[in-house]
Amino acid sequence: MPAINCSMFKNERKERDNQPDFTGPGQVTKEDLMAMLDQVTKGQFNADDDGRVKVRIAGWKKQAASGKAYISLSLQIDDYGCEAQTASTPSTSSDLF
Repeated sequence: MPAINCSMFKNERKERDNQPDFTGPGQVTKEDLMAMLDQVTKGQFNADDDGRVKVRIAGWKKQAASGKAYISLSLQIDDYGCEAQTASTPSTSSDLF
């Protein structure tokens, strides 16, 4: 599944409360970005009440070679249940159960 991958380190340069506690680099391949666009274009995503595309974020605690602790993140479009909804035939029964 296409994903945007990022790393979050403690912001060592934080000087004010409105600055982030963590910051870091991220990357996405052109192919993954195009696949995500295709997924949204085909309607294979979940949205909130305002139509914004929902995403899923996963994180893992890791340690860099320098010894610094950080969080590795993966962001994917939330499409849970979308394929099942598209593939199934709508029920004509009025029974909800």
